[in-house]
Amino acid sequence: MDSRFYTRARQKGLKAYSQAIQTNQDPYLPVLEEKVPGLNTLDRLSLGIQSIPLDRVAGSVSQGRSFAFANNFMPILEPNSEFSGKWTALYASVEEEGVRDPAKVLEYLGYYYLIEGNKRISVMKFIGAEYIEADVTRVIPLRTDDPALTVYWEYCAFSKVTGLYDIFFTKSGSYDRLSGLPGMMSGETWSQDDILSLRKIYHYFHTAYYTVLQDQPALPCGDAFLRWLLAFGYQDVKDLPLEDVEKSLRLMVEEFKLREDAVSLVMEHTDKVPSPTLLQTLFHPSRIKAAFLYTNPIENSAWNYWHDMGRLEAQEKLGEKVETVNRIVSSRSEAETVMESLIKEGFNVVFATSPVMLNSCVEPALKHPETKFLVSSQLAGYHHVHTYYLRFYEAKFLLGMLAGILSKNGKIGYIADYPIYGSPSMINAFAIGARMVNPEARIYLNWTSLRSFDMREPFHDPEIQVVCNRDLTAPNPTSRESGLYVRDHGEIRSMATLLPRWGVFYRHVMEQMLKGVFDAASESRSSSLSYWWGIASDTLDLAFSSRCHPATVRLIRNLQAQFRDQSFTPFEGELRDQSGRIRCMADQRLTPAEVLCMDYLADCVVGSLPSPEDLVPSAQGLVLTQGIGSLATADVGSISWTSGY
Repeated sequence: MDSRFYTRARQKGLKAYSQAIQTNQDPYLPVLEEKVPGLNTLDRLSLGIQSIPLDRVAGSVSQGRSFAFANNFMPILEPNSEFSGKWTALYASVEEEGVRDPAKVLEYLGYYYLIEGNKRISVMKFIGAEYIEADVTRVIPLRTDDPALTVYWEYCAFSKVTGLYDIFFTKSGSYDRLSGLPGMMSGETWSQDDILSLRKIYHYFHTAYYTVLQDQPALPCGDAFLRWLLAFGYQDVKDLPLEDVEKSLRLMVEEFKLREDAVSLVMEHTDKVPSPTLLQTLFHPSRIKAAFLYTNPIENSAWNYWHDMGRLEAQEKLGEKVETVNRIVSSRSEAETVMESLIKEGFNVVFATSPVMLNSCVEPALKHPETKFLVSSQLAGYHHVHTYYLRFYEAKFLLGMLAGILSKNGKIGYIADYPIYGSPSMINAFAIGARMVNPEARIYLNWTSLRSFDMREPFHDPEIQVVCNRDLTAPNPTSRESGLYVRDHGEIRSMATLLPRWGVFYRHVMEQMLKGVFDAASESRSSSLSYWWGIASDTLDLAFSSRCHPATVRLIRNLQAQFRDQSFTPFEGELRDQSGRIRCMADQRLTPAEVLCMDYLADCVVGSLPSPEDLVPSAQGLVLTQGIGSLATADVGSISWTSGY
């Protein structure tokens, strides 16, 4: 009997054993009975015979033969032993006939532990198999508030309605997002065709993922799968053959690698940039063709209007060195078609001005590395697509101060748009500003994206007379109720509004490109690059009505100057959320990462972050990519920041 294969498997086992010892880890198979005290008291549910992924087989239920294997399931016992003979005989049998009998496993929190069949798993892992048949029994864990358990219960609900047991995510809400891609609702029964389609494309992705990434530190396969679907579009990839799935993965491989700092925030404008390489010096563009993509006509959208003002300002300042155009795109397919057309026309920069276009830009960016893609998004999601946004919370803090001064009873209304990252920081900064000058201030919150929102009467309480609404409206306003205003017996008296100055940013980026230093600045980082500028970079300002008392304006301008020299931040000192939990200690200030990832409301805010099902359909796309707890969420610990490039 040929023992060479056992020798090779044992070499892999001894290597894993040695590495575990050196890193102070258990070198043997994990034992479920040791990991879960009281395992035998937990309820169980038979799931029958299933094809289970071998990369989720984690260990053994009991100690038994666990010492015969390293923690990677490779054998470590001596050659010529009885065990090695049985392993070698099983290997020969599997090579000739395949695995005849299913293994027997317990499934606990999405991982599988062997009751019997350790050698079968060892042989199958050695030959590079992906799946094995197993008789599966689920161990029902005790219910707790552990986030990992939340994801697990979502997995159980998903697998119950689809019969798919091998797609695992690590973030809550991912199964709902996956279900939404082919148009399913949470808990809705899937058709057999949809199930087969998803099973096939995940199997192809799973196979290609481990072929392409091999042993590189990378995202868990399920999380990478959802990111890939969002980037390329479910309908566009569900029928791809395996070789095309692998090609798309090779394009996106940098997006799957684990990095210590996944996102790098560039906080302010600075002229200090890495020196360009010789090639960048020789071949930097002499002229830039920049396309600006909007989701709505500028005459109907304040957001797009101010971006277009920035486009025109940058074009005017840079003169003949820059050519710009704007395009309206209303869907993902239209955006991708427009981008491909623009690239063929020689446009080498694309500014997508809405967060909903973040995923749409990934495939064009991967296919056309010579073109720069920047998306106006609070959250950075991809290595190949830069993002940019403004720290609107700084201006909202100043408006909150004015609201606190104007309010006689302390009741102040705040109308937000979408429950996405960035909204809590603006709401909380506004509340802190109001409280700073009016300790009794209470901020009453409503959302324009709610199905129940009534534009004519956003607040039923007649005592709410000072209101902060959405910012200065588009050129064709239908209402004067924008910015900060006072309601006085039916009359609207506008008091102030924030003014975004996107032209400062657009000009800076295109000047970098013309000098050949944009690539030097961005490529010096291995993380996703996100510009997050504020008042200090002159990208935000306030406009006051003549109704505001000059002394009040002077006070607020003085605070604005402190933002400008970066000596002040709203999020310093004790901050409690609505549950009373302290989010910032009295002698501390929140980091940029903590502000960026803020997902709670301050204790003086009356209202809540709405659930997705309470929103109008038009809000779903944005909330999918940027919503609180969405896939794009970056962990606080994975974000770094710098004064800027």
